[in-house]
Amino acid sequence: MPPNHFPTGHPTSSAVDPVIADLGFAAFAERNRPRYTRYAKARLSSVARSTAVVEATLVSAHDNWQWLMSQPCPAAEVWEELRRQVDRRGERAIAQDPVLAVLYRRLPDAAADSVVLCRRLGFPLAEAAELMGVEPSAVEAALAAARRVLPQLVVVEAPLRHR
Repeated sequence: MPPNHFPTGHPTSSAVDPVIADLGFAAFAERNRPRYTRYAKARLSSVARSTAVVEATLVSAHDNWQWLMSQPCPAAEVWEELRRQVDRRGERAIAQDPVLAVLYRRLPDAAADSVVLCRRLGFPLAEAAELMGVEPSAVEAALAAARRVLPQLVVVEAPLRHR
């Protein structure tokens, strides 16, 4: 398993009851696992690889849950970890999907992720923003930038849904 980007061994200033923390993580994982898996499958060449990436990300998040809860936006931290895990294992998939290759070569990661989530996978704008741990306006701006840079790729994808 590749290393994660979460700091380890850094206690938080106020420890949360472990039972409550585990329940919070369980709810987070239950809500996000299917969505993370859809994203990973869209970017990786195999179901097994995408499942492994999501599980590695969630194990890392669980191991660092106390630290994550002390961050301004835990969802953004976990999304960054998922993206790192996908990037490490996605070289062959990018080569097999020329649209993804262009997206991730020509756009910043957040813009390319916004296109994948909203245009390719059909997530509503607000749901994509929640998943990435950003404001909906950031996803909207990323999609607008992507349309300017790659209009032929972005416009032909699924329509944008705000809700």
